[in-house]
Amino acid sequence: MKQKILLLGSGGHCRVIIDLLLQLRKYEIAGLIDLKKRKGSEIFGFPVIGTDIDLSRLFRSGIKYCFIAVGSIGDPSVRVKLFKKASELGYIFPNLISPEAVVSRLASFGAGNYIAPGVIINAGARIRQHCIINTGAIVEHDCQIGDFAHLSPGAVLSGGVSVGNYSHIGSGTVVIQNVKIGNHTVIGAGSVVTKNVGSHIVAWGNPCKKRKDNE
Repeated sequence: MKQKILLLGSGGHCRVIIDLLLQLRKYEIAGLIDLKKRKGSEIFGFPVIGTDIDLSRLFRSGIKYCFIAVGSIGDPSVRVKLFKKASELGYIFPNLISPEAVVSRLASFGAGNYIAPGVIINAGARIRQHCIINTGAIVEHDCQIGDFAHLSPGAVLSGGVSVGNYSHIGSGTVVIQNVKIGNHTVIGAGSVVTKNVGSHIVAWGNPCKKRKDNE
């Protein structure tokens, strides 16, 4: 029997989550949760059935699973807010891993992660919780990815790289081995990161350099 699942958000990221759920055939999409003004709209035939105010009622109705279907580009605060509200109610957040991803059995995961098609995650990698590992990203051996981090399409992390909580790695960026990237940091697309990058920073370029603070 399929478990019913709610998707929190109905934007572009929700579309890829729906696509993956239809491939996995493990969950039944019970509906989407978004802003009041979007109630009644549909994504691929799946309706927005309520707002976050309705999460308590829907949990009591028997829906125990949900997934954060809001994307993030440098600011995961909405994702974090939704997580806190749903987790306090008791919702379960599954990992959604594309069958078109290559994931080592020796990698480890927290909860609520999205692993997109074409991703490679190698042995010893640790993905914490509610991360987005987007299309074609490569996470090499022994990398550590913090909570709510987002690796954009085509990002490449060499072995032993650490990405902090709430950080964002832009599309096509390459991070060389053993580099550490702090918390709440944004690395712009197409960068080459050869040295450690601190927390609360926006950086980009080849070589990657700090451009401003990320407040």
